[in-house]
Amino acid sequence: MPTVYCDVSDNEKAQRQAEDSPRAGQPKSSLPPPPSSAINVYELTFGSVCGICAGIFLKKGAKAVAFVFGGVFVLLQYFTSVSLVRVDWVKMGSRFENLFYRTDPVTGTRKAPSIVSLWSWLVDFLTADFQPRASFIAGLALGLRIG
Repeated sequence: MPTVYCDVSDNEKAQRQAEDSPRAGQPKSSLPPPPSSAINVYELTFGSVCGICAGIFLKKGAKAVAFVFGGVFVLLQYFTSVSLVRVDWVKMGSRFENLFYRTDPVTGTRKAPSIVSLWSWLVDFLTADFQPRASFIAGLALGLRIG
């Protein structure tokens, strides 16, 4: 029996080469490939995993707390408008100040909490007696970002 060789015809070869090459009028992209992620999922430490989980928990929890407090405020305002309750907002404001404002030791004035003071309190609270502090803070920032 004669040997039969299966080969693509010259016409089909030309079609495949045309499909693989860039289209006419479109130059090849001279851009570099996109950068790879800075986080290698195979190299996450215990601290960074804990930080990511805590960040996601805090972000989702803060949204829930804001939703509840916002709903309570709207409900109180509605009840006040229909004369069911009377809310002393000045007293509520002074209670808030007593809880969260700090007295400056140098000038003796009361200072409202800032983002920096809240962040340092949160980091100090979450990393108390926790050895991998640096990787936890990086994971916390990432968890707050992706959560």
